[in-house]
Amino acid sequence: MSGTIPECNTRIHNIDRIRKAYLMWEDIPIAELIHEYSSLSSMFSWAVKPLYENFPKCEARGEYVDICGIDLGLNKEIYYRRYDIAVVTQRLIPEGREDLKKYLQLMELTNYDKYEALCRGHGVCGNDDYYVSRTPDKIIDINNFRWVRDFDMPPKDFVADDYGWLDHYENPAINQY
Repeated sequence: MSGTIPECNTRIHNIDRIRKAYLMWEDIPIAELIHEYSSLSSMFSWAVKPLYENFPKCEARGEYVDICGIDLGLNKEIYYRRYDIAVVTQRLIPEGREDLKKYLQLMELTNYDKYEALCRGHGVCGNDDYYVSRTPDKIIDINNFRWVRDFDMPPKDFVADDYGWLDHYENPAINQY
């Protein structure tokens, strides 16, 4: 059936956790990376919200924005995926890697929270000059970035398991996407 959106490219239901970071190029946010979770179904989805209004700023400096796994030519406001999308997986340590536990310990994570690992390690990879930042004003120089030295570590009293939980009915932010 033509025009039907596959379920894997739709938003999950009963979302009670939303965490947002930014995909950045130099000092320009190019997309919001939103991780959504439902404790009712134990399902998650990623949402990529391109910041199209910032693309001309990148192009003026010679960067054509291309987000791996997202067809920007569709000009969607938000792209939903019920799986780990390429722009995320290429920026993380693979789950089957032998030394994954060592890296999680360096990041002070007790489990493989991909969103938190992405934020703490800034998602720097060799495929492009993009990186991940918790806020659009947190700028890093990827040319001088050193993975362990430059972690974005939250305060010691920060509990990653609590971060991002929202009350679906009381918080209007949960309905903005």
